[in-house]
Amino acid sequence: MRKFILYFLLLFLFLAVGTFSYGFWNGKKIRGFAAQVSEVEAKHDLAPQIEKIETSFRDNGKKEISQIRDESRQFSVELEGVIKEAEAAKKEIENLNASKPAENAKKLTGEYYWKLAREASDLKGIIDYMSQIIEVAAVFGEMKENSSLDEMKNIIARAKEKGSAIQTENLPQSLQTNAQNLKDSMNTFLVKMEDVATLKSENTAALDESYNDFSQKEDEFFSAGKKYIDGMEDLDIIEGKIKSEIERLGRVRFSLK
Repeated sequence: MRKFILYFLLLFLFLAVGTFSYGFWNGKKIRGFAAQVSEVEAKHDLAPQIEKIETSFRDNGKKEISQIRDESRQFSVELEGVIKEAEAAKKEIENLNASKPAENAKKLTGEYYWKLAREASDLKGIIDYMSQIIEVAAVFGEMKENSSLDEMKNIIARAKEKGSAIQTENLPQSLQTNAQNLKDSMNTFLVKMEDVATLKSENTAALDESYNDFSQKEDEFFSAGKKYIDGMEDLDIIEGKIKSEIERLGRVRFSLK
């Protein structure tokens, strides 16, 4: 009987030592996970880039067309890089091993980078669309007071070609109607201009009317785009949740979960 009790106590002691060892080992593992997530966040600090581009877009009304054109090209490239990097960061998070107490932090961080990629993609769609409109307008910069009829015909024809090729599919769905309306209005204006330039029509009032409609549709799209960007989810909220989770996990010393 005494031997049985002794064996039982020894077994209990081994189990206790094993349990405590596992608890401290798991606590270290959880803290390690928190450190890994912090490293990923530090390496892929993408939110400031998106915020900078959003701010610049809102200020487009104060800029020259040439500046908007140059910035749009640059921002499109930057946003493409942000999308790829956010997707890469999401995969890095998904590949981390997380014990049960760290599962929420892993889920939140993966969701955060998914949302970053989506916002960058939406913003790129808006900027790329505006770039297409600007490229059409830039063609008219070649038109001079002393341009010949043939030169004017050529300029208008190239503008119509660019206008017809404008794509709206990469825009957020809620902006596609405004975008299509702007495209259609611009193409109507180009047709009216061609008619007047080639003397098919002398109705300059119709040309003025189509230009005014085009300008209105342009303002409507820009306002809708600005409203869409202003309505994007504030990712500072989810960033704050991740920070709290990481701080909590960083304090874990012992855990059996």
